[in-house]
Amino acid sequence: MECVVSIDPGQSAARRDLTGYSPKAKAWRAFFETSAVISDRMEKRLHTTTGLKLSDYNLLLILTEAEDHQLRMGELAERMVFSPSRLSYQVKSLAARGLIERCIHEQDKRGMTARLTAEGRRVFAAASRVHAEHIRQLFHPALDDEEADVLRRICESIHHTVVTVDDDLA
Repeated sequence: MECVVSIDPGQSAARRDLTGYSPKAKAWRAFFETSAVISDRMEKRLHTTTGLKLSDYNLLLILTEAEDHQLRMGELAERMVFSPSRLSYQVKSLAARGLIERCIHEQDKRGMTARLTAEGRRVFAAASRVHAEHIRQLFHPALDDEEADVLRRICESIHHTVVTVDDDLA
């Protein structure tokens, strides 16, 4: 079967914009495309320079910030920004590299805990310096402090809306 798409050559590019024409539709498209581009560039830069994926960095960041550099697997999954459904695989992968270890939870022998190792702390410290430089190169030049504060508030509002809507659907 052959697929044929017919577009009127007189139709402007703006009329073919399938996300809509309202300011919110245009903002969504800009947000969506910019988020994808910056995530892609940050992922490539981080992986090239440190061997870590953004999801690995996120997991190591969460454990670095946690009390005693450890969290129960369920709590770690809740805090993950990137693919919490793939957490078991990711933990195994990082454990195989010696960056974290899986331990039986001390108070509840049925639960597992992920703990950052000394090597994991060392790798994260080095990666965080590289990652911070990438942020300074790709993100900081686009915003002054006032714009950054507005963007933070907007992102917090969107995050709250997404969590609220998801909670309502659950």
